[in-house]
Amino acid sequence: MKKSIICIGLLLSGILCIFLAQKINLPATDIGRHIKNGEILLHANTYNTSRSALLHTNFFSYTNPDFPFVNHHWGYGIIAYLTYTLFGWTGLSLAYICVLTSAFLILFLLIAPKTPLYTSIPISLFLIPLIAERTEIRPEGISYLFIAIFLYILTKYSHDELEKKYIYILPLLSVVWINTHIYAIFGPLIVGAFLMEALIRRDTTKAYTHLTTLGLCAGALLISPYGLEGALYPFKIFNNYGYLVSENQSIPFLERLGFTNPNFLWWKISSTLAIFGSIFVLIYNRKKFPIALWSITLAFAGLSFFSIRHMTAYGLMLLPFLATTASLLCEKNTTEHGKQNAWATSAIVSLCIIIFTGIHFNNRFPGNPSWGVGLLPHNIDSVSFIKETGIHGPFFSNYDIGGLFIFSLFTPEKKEKVFVDNRPEAYPKEFFSDVYVPMQENTDTWARTLNQYNFNAIWFYRLDATSWAQQFLVTHINDPLWAPVYVDDFTIIFLKRNEKNADVIKKYELPRSMFSITS
Repeated sequence: MKKSIICIGLLLSGILCIFLAQKINLPATDIGRHIKNGEILLHANTYNTSRSALLHTNFFSYTNPDFPFVNHHWGYGIIAYLTYTLFGWTGLSLAYICVLTSAFLILFLLIAPKTPLYTSIPISLFLIPLIAERTEIRPEGISYLFIAIFLYILTKYSHDELEKKYIYILPLLSVVWINTHIYAIFGPLIVGAFLMEALIRRDTTKAYTHLTTLGLCAGALLISPYGLEGALYPFKIFNNYGYLVSENQSIPFLERLGFTNPNFLWWKISSTLAIFGSIFVLIYNRKKFPIALWSITLAFAGLSFFSIRHMTAYGLMLLPFLATTASLLCEKNTTEHGKQNAWATSAIVSLCIIIFTGIHFNNRFPGNPSWGVGLLPHNIDSVSFIKETGIHGPFFSNYDIGGLFIFSLFTPEKKEKVFVDNRPEAYPKEFFSDVYVPMQENTDTWARTLNQYNFNAIWFYRLDATSWAQQFLVTHINDPLWAPVYVDDFTIIFLKRNEKNADVIKKYELPRSMFSITS
């Protein structure tokens, strides 16, 4: 492979790194819970508990501790815990950036040898913001890497550029995949797309190989603590999903609610390019139409349209598909004069993309307070306050802060359990519809829930934008039964006025005059 291609790939990867470098907002993310999962799985004796409880029940909750739960990302927890233990929050950030960048680079190196650089460079530049949509550290990062590896190996094998033996790496990866993230179901689906292409092209040798690989990858999904239940879980997870999460909503739905995300525009433009590219290739070069890439891209287009959490995966899929269609359309452009014109056009288009991207994604660059690696400044100061003052539960904490709660307060000494956390599938649907949301909207429901659980403290992620959360905060700022004792840019803490909390309240109570209410 030419050094120039590798150098350009690394340069584009560096630009992607800039987009991905966003500091961790721990009170609103899952990563704290993943770290704790890994810690308990590796040190179950320290916690005097069984690994089975963590794997099969809502282990961290005191409201629904026995509710059955498929901890489908348990393996990622071990990876996250070891990374955090060795390298801290900065290491976690860098590891996630490296994983996503590696996925991008693999796909760029897949397309670069056959796609003119004057097309692959502007395509990559345009897709980088879409690929960088998911900056929060999540187990799905491993899925992006595995999707890229699957595409690289299967495409190379289909073009006779890779020996058959490398195909059998994919079932081994599937075993790791099913134990780290729910996207593992995409492995057999990607293989199935290449099988379909081989059948359509009547390539029986490759069809047989893909069929064998498909069977092995599907069988690999059974190798987890959950067997068939784990393999089928992606199709069942939303059967019990009682909380509305923005990342699971469609683009039109979020636009109607007033959500602003420049990647909604990027999705529309890139999808339009994919549609027109497909049409032109079908007209002018039908025999070489990339059937497998087209079908996989189409699937992720639909997934990302109806659930924006799939945007990064869609961006990664678009890279080889758009590059392939562009290269097929450019096949006749072989004259030196034509190439010079193409390079001139590419330079102008690339410059326009850079300017356009800079305008729409100015909050993703150095100089923005959230840009960088590690934790946001003072992000978990509230944890220090709780530990220094000896505040104890039962806590009422909101959905967002659950990951931080589990990470910081579920220790071998205290094992403080959470009221709720950001795993809707780990709680009955009725818990959200009949308890969690109504108790924040209705004072009578709150009173009944308070009586049931006897909350001693409230620890709340105050940037929770839901209407019920904001109403709850306004109500409790004015509730004489509760004293605000701590607030920062991320969280607020209230203590119940009782004898146990009297000393802390006396020392730290905040005047209500410091809180303002805006409509």
